[in-house]
Amino acid sequence: MKLSVITPSLNQGRYLAACLDSVRAAAAEAGPNEIEHIVIDGGSSDGTVDLLRVRNDVRWASERDNGQSHAINKGLAMASGDILAYLCADDLYEPDAAQKVLCAFADYPDADVVYADFYFLEGDSGRKRRKSSAAFRPDNLRNSNPLGQPAVWWRRRIYDKFGGFDESLHYCMDHEYWLRLGTNVHWHYLPEALAVSRLHGDAKTSRQLPAMWRETAQMLTRDGWRLKPWWDAYAMAAWGHHYYCLKRWWVSR
Repeated sequence: MKLSVITPSLNQGRYLAACLDSVRAAAAEAGPNEIEHIVIDGGSSDGTVDLLRVRNDVRWASERDNGQSHAINKGLAMASGDILAYLCADDLYEPDAAQKVLCAFADYPDADVVYADFYFLEGDSGRKRRKSSAAFRPDNLRNSNPLGQPAVWWRRRIYDKFGGFDESLHYCMDHEYWLRLGTNVHWHYLPEALAVSRLHGDAKTSRQLPAMWRETAQMLTRDGWRLKPWWDAYAMAAWGHHYYCLKRWWVSR
């Protein structure tokens, strides 16, 4: 069984090497030829291409694209693995992630999606705090997104049936995808932290919080008006940036 990991990237050279190294370490634990890592770069100008040129453990392409969702879909179209995932350039796998995920898919053949807990990492501080995804509940997905995107993996048959990510979305494409799968697939939860989501000021979601929440509200209300998503979007536009800055400062003390 083979895992294909897609990494979309644009001017994330500062963090990309750590991401690549984490996937390589996970591959070493899982065994030879068990992981295929594909980096789809959007035409970076920060030295990313120079970094990729000297790596022999990744397949990569660098050219302008139509955003992160488009980049992920390009990578998925190139992938040859039985299991699929995407890992952003500033995120990481824990060393034993691939081995445990592949074993879970092998042990539970009915599982369509395997997901796990994850860590938040504050920039380069090394401070990690664990976030629990908990057992799957459709209501949780409709009200928020409790899943940690770096810690979600799915079988190729899911991609064949449901397709790729919605390229009209630039922030909440993962949330929309999980909702699209919903109760149509079998979710399997691993109650251990297998990935790391890095929080930093240059991240797209950090720089554009109001836009992210507004897009999420639009996505969540495609099938009918609901107040809560739009109230959340308004609150984030009004004071969300200050809230998250204060929260990150407090956690990193």
